[in-house]
Amino acid sequence: MENPSTLITALVEAGNIDTVYRDLYLNRARTLLEPVLSQAAFHRLEQQGAALAELPARITQALERADWSLVKQLSQRAEELKHTVDDSRALVDTARKVYDVRDVPLDPFSPGLKSFTRIPTHALAGLRTRVLDLLGALERADSSWKDFYAARQRAFETRLPIVSDVLEHDGTASPAEDALQAARTALKAGDMKRLAALADVLSVAGGSTGRPSSHAETVGSGRPPGEPSHALQPVAFTGETLARAPHLGLAPRHLEPRVELAALRRYAWTPSSDGWGQTAAAQLPLPPGSPEELRDGLSVFVIHPLVNSGGARYLPSLVGEDVLVEDFADPAEGQTPAASELVKCLDLPGRRGLPRIAIEQALFMHGARILEHELGLDPRVFRLVCIPSDVYLRLGEAEGWGRQPCWTHFDGYLIRTIAGQVRLQALAGGDVRYGGLYEVMAVGRDYDSDRLLARFAVVQRARMMAW
Repeated sequence: MENPSTLITALVEAGNIDTVYRDLYLNRARTLLEPVLSQAAFHRLEQQGAALAELPARITQALERADWSLVKQLSQRAEELKHTVDDSRALVDTARKVYDVRDVPLDPFSPGLKSFTRIPTHALAGLRTRVLDLLGALERADSSWKDFYAARQRAFETRLPIVSDVLEHDGTASPAEDALQAARTALKAGDMKRLAALADVLSVAGGSTGRPSSHAETVGSGRPPGEPSHALQPVAFTGETLARAPHLGLAPRHLEPRVELAALRRYAWTPSSDGWGQTAAAQLPLPPGSPEELRDGLSVFVIHPLVNSGGARYLPSLVGEDVLVEDFADPAEGQTPAASELVKCLDLPGRRGLPRIAIEQALFMHGARILEHELGLDPRVFRLVCIPSDVYLRLGEAEGWGRQPCWTHFDGYLIRTIAGQVRLQALAGGDVRYGGLYEVMAVGRDYDSDRLLARFAVVQRARMMAW
């Protein structure tokens, strides 16, 4: 195997591009890094670096007091720490990207996110080439994970043409025209595998190059924007998984499709509709018999762009789906639900008053291990997340959720641009005072109010893909 540092660097970069699977890349990076620099050793080095930064001020105070003995002691300590920190600086910088993950990179290939990723469409082909190169190198160097790398290679090789992303389409060329141009480019480059995949796309499109008459027609045709490229498969959890799940406080649930709500995806935020969201939300046609509170929850999707915890565009497909979910009752005012075995496995102090950053760090560190070793599930197929808002909505009526004055953490984030900087706010909802079951709102990622409650679910990773 190659130098672990080289592999770890490649894994970190690949995860920053292939964001929905980033947790798996980082999990593999941790496994490779641990024998070289454990997490405990990394934290000790971080503390030593912080101590070194504080020593000049302490030495200055000792000088002012003419405490020469202390000056000598602190100076010697500073010299020792400087050698330690300097010798380990490169390794610590690498380890920080693996052990201290706080950012949520946006999926550069998700439709509609270009204005936030700030990666121009013409640069996406090069980014795709880069991730394919990384995956190829990882497959050759890390044989025990070669099946994973090969599967991700196939996903990138066969994805639809980058420039046909519907939510960013400007009406100057149809998706079929884009695919045709991409096919010509692939032929010129000798990329036969890419050409074969594009041939399938053009076959489905019938080779037409007719242009849609409007943006609305483009959005309304074919697969709705952001919907998974294939339907979610029914899941028959094994007897082993079903036997283990209750120990973690998880229960199997089947979600029925909500076609009437899925039809409203056409009103979801797009770059071209930005600024008109409030008007569109007010005119949103609710399904017959829907409570008015539902409009406020759906309006969040109309007014704002949302992403899931994998950094991909979040537009629920609302198809039939099988999940494992924590099914405890929402706690009444003043009550604290017991910390379940799942919360303990995540190494969290409880489920109340946790900022989203802490929750996502715990899921990154322990989620894949819990799936594989505690539930017997393949983390390449499933992911442990905060309960998604659409799962909460579809299960909540029967479960009695949304009837207490508390918020539940929902998977994903609302994107805001503040002073030219992209900011993510964590999704939450379910407080009876503000819409209950139908409420969707957003809070700061470091917000730790005691009214915030963590509820977890195991979902298919495919639901998180936007392409």
